[in-house]
Amino acid sequence: MRILLVGAGGFIGRHLLDALVLAGHSMVATRRGPDAPTLPGVEWRSLDLLRPDAFAWPEGIELVINASGELSTDTARMERLQREGAIALFELARRHGAAVLQISALGAGEHPDLPFLASKAAADRHLLGLGIPAVVLRPSLVVGPGGASSGWLQRLSPLPLVPLLGNRARLQPLHVDDFCAAVLALLRCWPAQPTVLPLVGPQALTQGELIDVLRQAQGWRPARYVTLPAPLAGLGAALGERLGWQALNHQTLRLSRHDNLADPAPLEDACGYRAAPLASRLRHWPQPAQSLTLTLQPLVLLVLALIWLGTAVVCLGPGFDWGLRIMAEAGVDGLPARLAVIAGALLDGALGLALLWRRWRVRALQAQIGLMLVYSLVISLLLPHYWFDPYMALGKNFAVLLLSLWLLGLSASTTRHR
Repeated sequence: MRILLVGAGGFIGRHLLDALVLAGHSMVATRRGPDAPTLPGVEWRSLDLLRPDAFAWPEGIELVINASGELSTDTARMERLQREGAIALFELARRHGAAVLQISALGAGEHPDLPFLASKAAADRHLLGLGIPAVVLRPSLVVGPGGASSGWLQRLSPLPLVPLLGNRARLQPLHVDDFCAAVLALLRCWPAQPTVLPLVGPQALTQGELIDVLRQAQGWRPARYVTLPAPLAGLGAALGERLGWQALNHQTLRLSRHDNLADPAPLEDACGYRAAPLASRLRHWPQPAQSLTLTLQPLVLLVLALIWLGTAVVCLGPGFDWGLRIMAEAGVDGLPARLAVIAGALLDGALGLALLWRRWRVRALQAQIGLMLVYSLVISLLLPHYWFDPYMALGKNFAVLLLSLWLLGLSASTTRHR
């Protein structure tokens, strides 16, 4: 079958593309940006559902799979993408005689106060009213390597005491491999009439129970959980709304308070597929080393930022005269020495702030590593006796240097992945 996969650059889209290629389908894959990976047998096209009119429809498409979507705090953009953009895509499919598989979300239509689910539901209704072969697949939480929600859960999993927005609501998570297998089963046994099918795992789990499943897969005992007080959770959601956090905002806070359950039987009746228990799919993900890395990375980043900011404050405050004495030892005094201490402190402060800003983080880490090497070289040449400090202050810089190199490698790889 010749398939147009929209949203192939996302978490579900990437996994689904691999599964469809391995199943022998002819694939035309789209993503928003112009850059795309080279995959045998895959034709890449650029498609932004915010501007669908510019898309040139590929020849011979029999099925469109819409795997695009985002849980965003920008509700206007999310509405344009998930409702207006999706509807425009469905109209193109109808015009060219293609069937449509819409990847929606479990709970769409049940929570009109949640823009993410409401926009999905509006697109679903439009598709089902077009009179074309169509399936709306509504999955529960899909977990696996590369997912935003999965990364957040993986980051929480090493903690012995885990803070949660809520630990009463239940959901039926499934592994991304089960998601892909269910789609392949639907392609083999397409329903005769347009229909909505929930896709859920066989177990209803709270957030804490879900994290314990991930912990068990990594060889750890169950954790302890604490539910954040409502005022604190509300404050975090307000902050996340302002900063654009996907894991914590008003929508995720409301979602965490409601059960998100469905019967797996309709999908099994339609195509004969039933998802496996999540624990049986966790042989290769998550891995303990990767989980610990995800947990420690923001903590180490925060500590380094505080070190640089603290150095700036000390140099401009109680340590200013000490800085002048060091400059005097190097043969610099008077106004040049004062300017050098002030400039160094301001540079340290700028690096500390830049580390907290994702956009500038890689450049800040590169500058930080270069600055530490320059500082160490200059001190070694002009003031070598500081190597014999009883507290080994200069030698300890190299431990910070190694942490900076580690963070740089992680940040650079994350940036390339995005």
